[in-house]
Amino acid sequence: MEKKWFVVYTRPQQELKVAHELSRMGIKNYCPTITLVKQYSDRKKKVSKPLLSSYVMVHLEEKEREKVFASTGIVRYLFFLGKPAVVPAFEIDLMQDHLSGVYK
Repeated sequence: MEKKWFVVYTRPQQELKVAHELSRMGIKNYCPTITLVKQYSDRKKKVSKPLLSSYVMVHLEEKEREKVFASTGIVRYLFFLGKPAVVPAFEIDLMQDHLSGVYK
């Protein structure tokens, strides 16, 4: 079987925590982030924020999909037309390139 990129739905504001936990479990994942400058009354601070709220992409084989539920914060898989949503690998690559400043 080949690995595919599936989309998991997380609890609100748990995306980065879920991505870190999945990485620790050895599951390849991608949570696109953007860096924002937050203005506080006494300082400015750079903050990394998820680009897609409540979504993390995981790279697994179909039969391994249940492994992600060992991580806290994951609610369910995203479904499209009754099947788990699959993101083509080239779209993940495009998103990574675009966020790193490489435009093709």
